[in-house]
Amino acid sequence: MTMLTPKQMQDLDMACQKLTKEDKVRHVGVINQLGHLVAGGFRKGVKPILEDDKVRMTYMQMQLDFRMRQDLDDVLGPIDYIASRRTKQLIISVPIGENLVLITAEPDADDKKIIKNAEDLFDDIKILTL
Repeated sequence: MTMLTPKQMQDLDMACQKLTKEDKVRHVGVINQLGHLVAGGFRKGVKPILEDDKVRMTYMQMQLDFRMRQDLDDVLGPIDYIASRRTKQLIISVPIGENLVLITAEPDADDKKIIKNAEDLFDDIKILTL
């Protein structure tokens, strides 16, 4: 398992904060391999749709879903992002090393723009194993 340095955590948190300012974005967080939030969170003033325990469960589910989809990487290539649009929320996950950037937004948000901005912000952050 990769451990993040304090500098990496700070860089990830700053990238999360920048993306959270994007129009209609509700939450940007970095989820580690165990499904734990290690950086970011909800936009200031946003009330989560789910209870805290359901949010934590969702983090674990997203990481598990990503790991299961990686089984096809040899055939289809690595995952660039996973997006699902629900009636009440847009959910996007973008891999960064062994971690996931999990983004939630209003259902009518521009997913392509959010994904591009996420890639621009997070691609420069190098996650090295210690």
